[in-house]
Amino acid sequence: MAGLVSALGPGRVLGIHCGAVPDPHVAVFELLDGTSVRQADLRIRTDQVGASYEDLAEPAWQAVLLAGRTVGLVLEPTYTGRALAGLEAAVRDGDIQPGDRTVLVHTGGRPGLFGHDEARRRLRELQSDDGRVDVRP
Repeated sequence: MAGLVSALGPGRVLGIHCGAVPDPHVAVFELLDGTSVRQADLRIRTDQVGASYEDLAEPAWQAVLLAGRTVGLVLEPTYTGRALAGLEAAVRDGDIQPGDRTVLVHTGGRPGLFGHDEARRRLRELQSDDGRVDVRP
C-alpha cells in the first residue's frame, strides 16, 4: 500500500486491513518515511478482520464465493477475500461512489485458499460426488 500511496497520493488509495500487523496505519506510515504523506491522511479500513487474523471472517468468505460465482476469480480468505469484502463495504458505505474508477489489487489466492482450514472445510461442504466444487448459490 505504501508504494501506491507514494505514487498516487493517500486520497486515491484505500487499504483494507487484513490483520497481519497490529496497527496498519503505523506500519504503512513507517514505510512512507521521507515522504510528505501524513499518517492521518491514510485511508485504511479495519472492519474486515473479524475475530482474528486466523479466523475466517464471514464477509471475506462471502466475497470469495462471489468472486468465484460471478467472474471465476479465485480469492483466498485472509488477504484477497478480505480486500474484496472491504471494497464491497466501501461501496455500501458510500466511500466509493458509482462511476469512481476503482482497481482491486489481487496478489494471489489459490495457495492460501487451500491452506486455510476453515475455508477447506467449507469448500468440502460445497463439493459434489465427482469432486467438483460448486460455488453457485
